[in-house]
Amino acid sequence: MKHSDIILGAGLSGLGAARHLPGSVVYEAKDHPGGHVYSHQQGGIHYDEGAHICHAKDEAWKHELFASAGDVVHMTQSQVSNWWHGRWVTYPVQNHLRDLPADLRIRALTEIVAAQMKAPERPPAHYEEWCRNQYGDFLTERFYKEYTDKYWRTPMAEMDTDWLAGRLLPSQLERIIHGAIAPLDEKQSVFSSFYYPARGGFFSFFAKLYEGVDVRTGCRVAGVKLKDKTITFANGEKVRYDRCISTIPLNDLIRAIDAVPDAIRRDAETLRHTQLIGVNVVVGKPNLVPYHWFYVYDPDIEISRVKVLSNIIPDTLPAGTTVLQTEIFRRDDETFEVESLKRKAVQELSHMLGFDPDADVQAVHHVVVSHAYTIPTLGRQAAVDRIAGWLEGQGIVTAGLYGRWKYVWSDQAYAAGKEAALRLVGV
Repeated sequence: MKHSDIILGAGLSGLGAARHLPGSVVYEAKDHPGGHVYSHQQGGIHYDEGAHICHAKDEAWKHELFASAGDVVHMTQSQVSNWWHGRWVTYPVQNHLRDLPADLRIRALTEIVAAQMKAPERPPAHYEEWCRNQYGDFLTERFYKEYTDKYWRTPMAEMDTDWLAGRLLPSQLERIIHGAIAPLDEKQSVFSSFYYPARGGFFSFFAKLYEGVDVRTGCRVAGVKLKDKTITFANGEKVRYDRCISTIPLNDLIRAIDAVPDAIRRDAETLRHTQLIGVNVVVGKPNLVPYHWFYVYDPDIEISRVKVLSNIIPDTLPAGTTVLQTEIFRRDDETFEVESLKRKAVQELSHMLGFDPDADVQAVHHVVVSHAYTIPTLGRQAAVDRIAGWLEGQGIVTAGLYGRWKYVWSDQAYAAGKEAALRLVGV
């Protein structure tokens, strides 16, 4: 079989490419499209692969999403907190130091001011240095390092800083001092307002966008012959192509190709990512916590982040319940046992939120995501540039979160696929 244009991966980048490359065929390894924005129905409730929300600003993009989802909830002010060693600290911690005990508040504020006054002119060498330059040693050690170890599963000194824009706010000294003394609103926070579908999970924003797109599921790439422009899938199907856009993980693609320079193979093997174990819990008690989501810093607690779905779409979830979507992370080179993590997650939630882990729990489900987030390790970007450049020389254009190994928002992922398609046709 031959198709002129094929796209590997049916996530948002694959979708963006397919909708701007008429006649193209999309091959997807999983049994459904959507990639990382897919929502899994479990016990009548849709759970996402992570704490997804929409905070897009582009009106045209929002119009498309809202038309797909139908009924959309708009939260004009997000409610976010941190669980830190038995107490709640408003997010982000540097803007709410008054939530800390007096001695720690004084220490944190003193170190932030000192760090701001002596910050070096040269760019930070890595993420740890960035944090120490912004926040000083106390917040770096007791908050950011503890969370990085759990979420990214990688030492801060081994991480780059190019992923920070739009995710972590740099220090704003006036607001920090204000927040150490008096309550401070968070209208300037990274996600001050957001949108979410009333039904069907985050994927409802995109489901209708896949209509009319030729997606072939259950097609995991097993082999690629560049000279023949032939791709073989694990299900035995074989296809020839003229042009190819790949949004699948770069290292998986390189492993499948028959003739790759050793240096490119070595680059691909340096790329790291996380795995996500999502533990989804329905508790038969309402209003256990007032937040939309919260972060968990304690090193002895497996859970890194919790999305309180019942506080976002209460009208479409079972009455009298609290629905919690939790996230536990492992690196791609780590192993784990799902059932033990599920049990531990329920115990941890019961301790934090005050419910009986046996009598009050109505349901516990899980989702394992083999590829959650790319880890921004030092040297990653140079390696990706070399890999992507070599692939393009072989007639394969890469795009998206895993095609370029860099975190992007959902609108950026779609736009990356669109851009790749337009570049392919010379627009």
